[in-house]
Amino acid sequence: MKEWSRMPSYWIRDENSLPLSKMKWTGCNKADQIAALMIYIVMVHHANDEPTTKHPEVGTCELTYTRLSDITGLSRAKIAGGLRVLLNLEIIEDISVGRNNIFKITNFENRSGWAKLPAKGLYSKDLSRIEAFHSFHLRRKNELNAMKVYLVILALRSDAKNYAIVSYDKLSMYTGIHRNELKSAISLLINLNLLQVDSGVSDMNEYATVNMYRPCYLEPHKHRGTIGRKMLG
Repeated sequence: MKEWSRMPSYWIRDENSLPLSKMKWTGCNKADQIAALMIYIVMVHHANDEPTTKHPEVGTCELTYTRLSDITGLSRAKIAGGLRVLLNLEIIEDISVGRNNIFKITNFENRSGWAKLPAKGLYSKDLSRIEAFHSFHLRRKNELNAMKVYLVILALRSDAKNYAIVSYDKLSMYTGIHRNELKSAISLLINLNLLQVDSGVSDMNEYATVNMYRPCYLEPHKHRGTIGRKMLG
């Protein structure tokens, strides 16, 4: 497995539709919203970057329910519910043939709107499961909030600097999360070893600080220390 996978990100940043904000913690199937984002991440990890004889379209993913369950810890019912959410939001397409579950990630072929999604580092040593996902209980709104914040930070991350600077107002706009719930979501990401947060000086005010969000397991050699040395050199 690669260190990172190419993930379409335009849909996350699309201010005209804001699909993440439509994923609400309401109704009897609210846990399906968390399952959907977990499944999406796994699909991106296992999608083909190049055309193959079996799957000529890039962004195609073929995973059994058993494999998805092993990786995520989700039940078959929750996998089915999560897939429905992704299909209804048109984030994936169902191109299954016969009894084979085959899905295509929407706009995967668009080379201009993508982000780096940590891959290998998220998994156990034998690559059988994503450890953070097996910590989820699917009973807390904060888990959904955390998944949405995680995707937004990945979508807005600067590849040159390896971090994202984004205000609470922007995070709230993209995710639909109330400002007073964001801190808890970010704390969960930190506790799950999915995110690191550093402080920096604001470009707008030298006396103000900003949060710099750096996804874990993504180019760990690239941080403020190494970037600063490179610029000086």
